[in-house]
Amino acid sequence: MRSLYQHKSRKPLKRPALLFLALLALWLLLSPYGLWRYAKVSGELKELRADSQRLEAQNRELLTEITRLQNDPAYIEEVARREYGLLKENEILFDFRRSRP
Repeated sequence: MRSLYQHKSRKPLKRPALLFLALLALWLLLSPYGLWRYAKVSGELKELRADSQRLEAQNRELLTEITRLQNDPAYIEEVARREYGLLKENEILFDFRRSRP
């Protein structure tokens, strides 16, 4: 005779427990708070950090150029000649590049 404290077989609980664990695993992977979303957001964060570093470097370069344009007459002259083709007074420009028909 069995005592009242002895449990029956645990097989009936096995299937629902496995189903629950499978559903929980799917939810952890595919939910808005799941691993898939986490991986996607982590990738986006990595890209944004790289963009931020690139923009910070570009900012430093621009600040250096601004400083040079404000304080360096030789640099201003160089930019004027290179970018705008300006010449000094009584200076003549000879262009020896071949023009193609």
